[in-house]
Amino acid sequence: MAILEHQKTDPLMLLAMLLLIGGAFGVSILAPAAMPWAFAAIPLIALLAYWIARWDLMALSWMWVCSFIFLDWDAWKVEIPGFFTMNPPRLIFIGLVIAYLLYFLRRGSMRVDRKVFAVILTLLLYLAWNVTDSGWVSEVSAFRAAPYYRYLGAIMIPLIALWLVYNMVRDEKQVMWPFILLSIAGWYALYIGYLQFAYGGGVHWANSLIWPDYILEANKAIDMERARGPFRGAGMQSTFLVALFYMNLFSARRVRGVFRVLIWVQLLLIPPAIFFTGMRAGYVAFLTCGVVWFLCADRHRAGALKLAIWTTLIVSLATIVFWTNLTSTDRRTGGVAQEGPIRARKILAAQAWKIVQKKPLTGVGFGHFIDEQVKMPHDPQSIAGLRLVMVTQHNVFLTMVSEAGIIGLLLLVGLFLAVFRESLSLYHKIPIDAKGWISREFVVVFWIIMLNFLVCGMFRDMLWEVPSCVLLWSMAGMIIGYNRLLEPYPINLVSGGQVRS
Repeated sequence: MAILEHQKTDPLMLLAMLLLIGGAFGVSILAPAAMPWAFAAIPLIALLAYWIARWDLMALSWMWVCSFIFLDWDAWKVEIPGFFTMNPPRLIFIGLVIAYLLYFLRRGSMRVDRKVFAVILTLLLYLAWNVTDSGWVSEVSAFRAAPYYRYLGAIMIPLIALWLVYNMVRDEKQVMWPFILLSIAGWYALYIGYLQFAYGGGVHWANSLIWPDYILEANKAIDMERARGPFRGAGMQSTFLVALFYMNLFSARRVRGVFRVLIWVQLLLIPPAIFFTGMRAGYVAFLTCGVVWFLCADRHRAGALKLAIWTTLIVSLATIVFWTNLTSTDRRTGGVAQEGPIRARKILAAQAWKIVQKKPLTGVGFGHFIDEQVKMPHDPQSIAGLRLVMVTQHNVFLTMVSEAGIIGLLLLVGLFLAVFRESLSLYHKIPIDAKGWISREFVVVFWIIMLNFLVCGMFRDMLWEVPSCVLLWSMAGMIIGYNRLLEPYPINLVSGGQVRS
């Protein structure tokens, strides 16, 4: 009796349980067949929430990033009348936000003490006004969801994630989470990519090993002829694998034993998988990021000399061995000579210029490039014979200036510059001899992730690729967070990378 009288009820934990139960009832009403699964998930989610709240919410953030690799498919979507369609990554994000709010109410405060967040807020508010003024749905039925899908999925949610991750940075060990979890997810992406390439090469039984099988549905994805991994398009697979390669180079120097062996095996498997995607932007990004890695991360290891030697050998050997494939028009085997997409991008760039001349400041409306583009005269010998997807803009900056005008373009560029400035500040705060997880190489990895995004963004509209946006801005949140953590003085690190007390 005395024990019962001294027990205290935690209102936040009670609120969390009520939300879980209410969510289970909501799912059961909207999808009765899912009721057993919804209620079975309550103890599992509660256990996960309790574990993370007592330990490290950064883990949940990167589990959410990985969910775009494992769970982001139409087969698991839930249609909610009068609301947005929900899928596992979106549900996990809602859980992530609730977990952060509960954490902050219990233990800390929310920080918005950096100039970069003024740029973020301005961009979010401006684009919200822009898309509201022009309409949240497109007039073209095939792209009806473009305005709200791109604003919510590629802009708002990733930037909210940036702020959440920024607030959760508190010690050096948290740096490990994206490298560990994304490396685990990378095995799945490689597994699917290799099987898809084998199937395209005539190994028909390879498809039977792909799970879940909805990845094979042609109406749910593009680039069916390429190795697109678990994603909807080969571009996302390429962007992810390029980033993962250099993340693995970083973590391979900080782990030992079997983990290091697994990372090096994965490193060997990634370059062919990038080639399997058939994404020329991926080839360029991979080589460009290699230059940055060798010159910045390996500067004290004669990086320039190694760069010259290895690049010359690898490029020369690959060119000789795969010359026939590279000069063909078959994208599955290299296909850099395929001219259709190149011609289409020139036409799309010219159309973007016409739109800018017509509406220079605010554009035609965020997500509405396609509405304006279909009204323009088409040359039957050029873009008309190409795939429908090619009528969308294929450059992230041309997209922004066309849809949101010069104001939107300046805000987007300003955001990249503000984040880069934070990373540069962090780079100079870290001692050059720091070899732990917080080191100058960690900042270089972020530069590579951003460069990878921007290089690919020169050839594709990255605002269609939500996983790529989520990865970039979540990592940016860590960079800004550590830059704030190390103020007002540079961190005191020993050569092994451990923080001195």
